[in-house]
Amino acid sequence: MGVAVTARNQVPLIREKLRFFLGLGLIIFIVYFSALRQQQILGHELAILLSLTLAVLVFDYFKVSQFLAALRKHERARRSHDVAIQSALAATLKSRLLLKLLQSELLVLYYAFFANFERDGVNTRDTQFSYANSSNAHDVFLFVAFSQLPFLPFIHVLLEIKKGLGAAWIVTLITLWSVVWFLAQSEAVKFRPIELSDDDLRYRFGLSWSADIPLDQIKSARLAEVSETLSGDDMFMSPLGSKRNVILEFHTPIRFSGPYKQRRRETKAAISLDSPLPFLKELQSRGVTTV
Repeated sequence: MGVAVTARNQVPLIREKLRFFLGLGLIIFIVYFSALRQQQILGHELAILLSLTLAVLVFDYFKVSQFLAALRKHERARRSHDVAIQSALAATLKSRLLLKLLQSELLVLYYAFFANFERDGVNTRDTQFSYANSSNAHDVFLFVAFSQLPFLPFIHVLLEIKKGLGAAWIVTLITLWSVVWFLAQSEAVKFRPIELSDDDLRYRFGLSWSADIPLDQIKSARLAEVSETLSGDDMFMSPLGSKRNVILEFHTPIRFSGPYKQRRRETKAAISLDSPLPFLKELQSRGVTTV
């Protein structure tokens, strides 16, 4: 049921967890060493910071292990990977405040570094519809990575000379996080399909946008014309790099939720699907008008 990490994948998964935390620890150590070289922290302060960092990394390692175990448990009990991962996060963090504050960041780290140890992606059923192949998310990630990472060391050094250590590391860490986010997006499109239930359409596009749309609010659904010009001014559109091959119209504005609290309410949407015809057929079987 759902997506599960097989026993065969346990050893690579453990290695990935160790590599992830060692890499994170190395980045933090480089930041500290850079500050020490600039004499912005003292030797005993560095020792205290390294001890605290090590304690936090060990704690986080066990929390990540706890989350992955909870995810496998919830995937066996639920048909939807998306629901399972939300339940696993809630079970791991326990605090609603922590869940609200850290959910987006934890999802990014999970999809970027651990989701690829699942199987080939979602176990697609008649009610799940993939958009991974038509999203070009992997190409977008490669473009972002190759356009930013090769120049990052030079930008860091230049900023450190011109603006100081703090400004250099802020820009460096924000740049690294943006690359990690696009990596997570390229993985999430494989594991968060568009789903149909008896009552609603659960639209997903990786980590970037989502909406739960009641079926009785869908006025019509159709294939986008090849020559049709689509504009984001009067409709919601799947993010850059997707084919946008299905047009949905709604009776009332539907709210689409994006990353970091972005919101849009629209009466039309252009979404991307690998196989749009089976999707339209399933909508029609649920009473939605298709053209």
